[in-house]
Amino acid sequence: MQKRSSMFFLMLLTVLLSAGRQAMACSSCGSGGADPVILNPYENHKLYLGLSHQSDFRDIDQHGTKRRSYGPQQKQSLDLAYAQRLTARAFVSAVTNFGRNAYQGQSEMQNGDASLHMRFNVVQPNIAEPWIPQLQLLVGHRFALGRSIYDQRRDHALDVFGAGYDETYLGADLWYGMSSIMFGGSLLFGRPDSATSEAGTVKPGPMQRAIATVGGMPIDAVKIIGGAIQEKREGFMLDGASQPDSDRLTHDLFLTMETLYPEGSNYRVTLNRRAAFGSNRNAVEATAITLAWMRAL
Repeated sequence: MQKRSSMFFLMLLTVLLSAGRQAMACSSCGSGGADPVILNPYENHKLYLGLSHQSDFRDIDQHGTKRRSYGPQQKQSLDLAYAQRLTARAFVSAVTNFGRNAYQGQSEMQNGDASLHMRFNVVQPNIAEPWIPQLQLLVGHRFALGRSIYDQRRDHALDVFGAGYDETYLGADLWYGMSSIMFGGSLLFGRPDSATSEAGTVKPGPMQRAIATVGGMPIDAVKIIGGAIQEKREGFMLDGASQPDSDRLTHDLFLTMETLYPEGSNYRVTLNRRAAFGSNRNAVEATAITLAWMRAL
């Protein structure tokens, strides 16, 4: 794992050393870290279509010990999103997905959860003052539409495609994107709702997600950024009783290359390693690659 992490940071360092002079505002948690579709300053509408593949699963227990995964061997997901600008400072986006889980020749396909997001620029970047950052406030809500682990009916969780509960998000995103090296960070808080399942009434704990991002443009109209994600979730309750050792902690890495053409289609490839470094509890280690197509309308 240390070898994989070293290779990741070596790739990112190479990008930074070759970064060009052109840069632009965007966000620290878009383009691979969190939101799948982000509007650039000159865009009013955008479609997004992404296809992801996950494999190399290993479960991590409450003590941080890795073991053979109980769930699917492979997962694929087709994500469809649309973003719409409301004002010069604000835009909204909607995301839905359809997934496939596979294990030793068996598979299941179902819809997953859906979500709505809104971003508002509190501070606008200025090309004449490159050290003025972009500051965005974020709000979102995920709707529990897919079957969850609490209601699974097939072995190896082949029919699990959702979290099982609604969750509302609130956060902030700070992004320095007007210089040759871009960097920033975001902090997101999640407040989950209670959910009735076949296992009982589930009440997950609050969530906190922190993202740190750095990148650049090695050539015109191509952006490469990488980052780290830390996510914490407090322990959950089942039928009003706290479940011991049910809190979660995970540290992920991602690396994204994206084209940035003002007209026409744009493409993105993202590599993601879940539970890639540090201490992780009640988490899943996995490798993912996402290929995406985007078009501003």
